[in-house]
Amino acid sequence: MFGTDELRSLWVAVAVVVLCCARCVLQVQYNHGAVDIDNNEFAEFEDVDDIVEHDDDFEQSATEQVTPPSRTDTATNIPSEEYEDEFLNDDDEFERPERKRETEKGEPQPPQPLKFADVPAHFRSNWASYQVEAIVLLLLAVYMVNYVLGRSRNQAIAYSWFNDVASLLQQQFTLVGDDGTSEEPTEGHLVKETDANYSIWCSGRAGCQGMLIQLKLQKRQDLISVVMGLARAKQDKAVIRIDVDPNEMDSFVLAFGKRKSFTKAVKEMTDLSKFTVERKGVERFGLPSSMAVFAEISEAATAIIDPAVQTVVRRYESAIDYFHFSDQYSGPKPPEGETYTRLPETSRVLIFSINMSNDATETDALMRTVFYCLEKIRRYRLSREGKLKADKKRQSEQEAFLKTTHQARQEAAQARREEKTRKRKQRLLEEEDPEKQRRLEKLEMKRDSKMRQPKMKQLKVK
Repeated sequence: MFGTDELRSLWVAVAVVVLCCARCVLQVQYNHGAVDIDNNEFAEFEDVDDIVEHDDDFEQSATEQVTPPSRTDTATNIPSEEYEDEFLNDDDEFERPERKRETEKGEPQPPQPLKFADVPAHFRSNWASYQVEAIVLLLLAVYMVNYVLGRSRNQAIAYSWFNDVASLLQQQFTLVGDDGTSEEPTEGHLVKETDANYSIWCSGRAGCQGMLIQLKLQKRQDLISVVMGLARAKQDKAVIRIDVDPNEMDSFVLAFGKRKSFTKAVKEMTDLSKFTVERKGVERFGLPSSMAVFAEISEAATAIIDPAVQTVVRRYESAIDYFHFSDQYSGPKPPEGETYTRLPETSRVLIFSINMSNDATETDALMRTVFYCLEKIRRYRLSREGKLKADKKRQSEQEAFLKTTHQARQEAAQARREEKTRKRKQRLLEEEDPEKQRRLEKLEMKRDSKMRQPKMKQLKVK
């Protein structure tokens, strides 16, 4: 299957080829019309020469035919002579061309030199007429060159980052870089999802089910994205997700990150929008002023963001996008107009989003902070008051969800009942055995009568 970038490149190439084909067809039709015009111009010159030659013949024959009458003729002989002259003139009219042909055959004339008409050159036969095609081909060539170079650049960045963290990952996990396709576990594979997305799967560590690292690089292979990136710069990101075991994390939701980029993400995530509120005064948590903290319980934020985490965040502030710890993670909110009829499944996850860098020291420090937070959360437990507050919050959210989805669940249940009734009646109509059909009819009538009876509760009196 093609990815999004390959599909976009394929559609651009198809559009360019169609445009060039249409251009060539129009050019051929226009040139064909121009050739006809040129031929007609030559024919026009030839017709003019023929007409001129015929005019000379007609003038010569006219001078030979017109002869003045004799003055010595008498008046009495005029009618007969005129009558004879008419026959003579008629005979001469038919005989002169034969005589002229004989003289022409007897006296050969020198051949006349060929005359070529000055026909102007076609004004669209020069290279300047193909400027549009040249521009399209140039853009296509630039796009293909950028695609090859951008894809190679992203691949080099991904493998370089993987090589920087491979030794640390092998210390923390038993299996690093499994491709997920072979029957036997394999290591050292950097799975390429698209030309700009790579993933690394690690497993085999106490306290977690596994860790997935997604490398979300810039779309350097896409020329349009490169041009748009000039106006709004983007950075390569590494998103690390750790699925924590159920008993290894207490009930709390905590997140902190850059205020500009993280505030929008809080509104889109279900758990952050329901359970957390923004905590003012990030200075008391030891974080820079550009950071924002969203926490469900303040004591959890104070315990997790300890001096070790504060030091790393202040030193590599530009490299940290956000940290997200939650026991109620269910992904982003559903689109507008759509609602869940059942409670979405939640999981305990730790998500770290960091900006990729060529500095191996910075990458190693951030990755060690990831595993430090994992061990810190595994050991941390809420106080009794905090635990009661967290459980009460989750119970109230569950009740509110059931109230809001009560109507939708009733409609879904009614639809299921109608579907079952329709299937039973369809089976009754398709039954060919009369005995079985009567039995099914009795069961259906009994079921309908039971549905019509009012529902009453039976009370036992002792």
